[in-house]
Amino acid sequence: MVREPDFLRPSIITKIKAKILKPLSGNSFRASGIIFIVMTLVFSIGYSTGSRNSDGPVDEAIQEITSAGQSKVTKQILQWAAIEGAIKASGDQWSNYFPTSALDIFQDQLNNQYTGIGIILRRSTLGVLEIASVEVTSPAAAAGIKVSDQLIEIDGTDVQGASLPSAIAMLRGNSGKKVDLLILRNGKNILVSLKRAKITAKNVEISTISKDVALLTISSFSSLTANDVQWFLTNTPHSKGIIIDLRNNPGGIVEEAVGVARQFINSGIIVSYQKASGEKVIFKSTETGADQAPLIVLINRSTASAAEILAAALQDRNRAVILGEKSYGKGTVQEFKTLKDGSKLELTVAFFRSPSGRLIEGKGVMPDLVVPESVIAIKSLQVLGGLASLITPNN
Repeated sequence: MVREPDFLRPSIITKIKAKILKPLSGNSFRASGIIFIVMTLVFSIGYSTGSRNSDGPVDEAIQEITSAGQSKVTKQILQWAAIEGAIKASGDQWSNYFPTSALDIFQDQLNNQYTGIGIILRRSTLGVLEIASVEVTSPAAAAGIKVSDQLIEIDGTDVQGASLPSAIAMLRGNSGKKVDLLILRNGKNILVSLKRAKITAKNVEISTISKDVALLTISSFSSLTANDVQWFLTNTPHSKGIIIDLRNNPGGIVEEAVGVARQFINSGIIVSYQKASGEKVIFKSTETGADQAPLIVLINRSTASAAEILAAALQDRNRAVILGEKSYGKGTVQEFKTLKDGSKLELTVAFFRSPSGRLIEGKGVMPDLVVPESVIAIKSLQVLGGLASLITPNN
């Protein structure tokens, strides 16, 4: 399964806070200092993170630190900090480390159910934590939290230097328990107090906006998203066209985005990438009988990763007209590597390319027609009407 960090998902880690993070909370987020110290050890001692020697210099240093008896930090936390430090030193902003304490609730994310406040986090290109998506009926939405808000503090703890998994874990907790967030929006600090709740994400919704015209909203790509899209379209008249809304979609499981693309493209490449080893991976559509309804796709600056893959594929194959603004530009391929203790690294291994060969990473998808948010609804219907009367989709 190919994923993006993007996963940036709020349901990946629940137990880190109780088992790992709790000792790290406090003034100035002590984990940042620990990570810095261990990073220094990594480079000064010349430790290779890829070494199979479990008794390497960093392991030895950690043993000496814990044996000295002056630090209350556990060996487990120091090992975690060492890995986080190595990831930071690599310069790969999309990679993450997930300790074993997080793996037993990994399935929650795939099932779209978790306890939290209903947001998806990501690390921006500037390195700050920001809101990638807000679940419509969540506590976060009710509190007025918006996409692109920067997350500064969680319950008084500065998280600007925290890893993505750490921040996610701090947002998780028992349903009904209060959490205070300090966010930055348009240069102003805003304190938001809200209560955690059981979240059941709705990734796909559909409505009829005029006779035989469907509005299909895909908020993210998780398990069964492609099946849900197929079911909704099968049961909703849309012969005059479909508007696919990918605005504020942070991405998700790439195979699900490919599965949606295959419903509209009969044959040919959808997306591809090549690893450093030379291995090429190509996702194609080999099906026949794809949906031929005219398509409009809506994107904005928060449309990212798997959502960009779908938009780029439909655009390159001349299967849809893309409206809105340039997308986020997150086009890296992440894969999981399982370590000996069962914990996992999520590492960047390649860059996605659209059917025409263009890169998404750092560039995004440029819409065919740049349309302001204020008029995108009416413009979508106007363009769709023109497609329905003048264009027969040709795959």
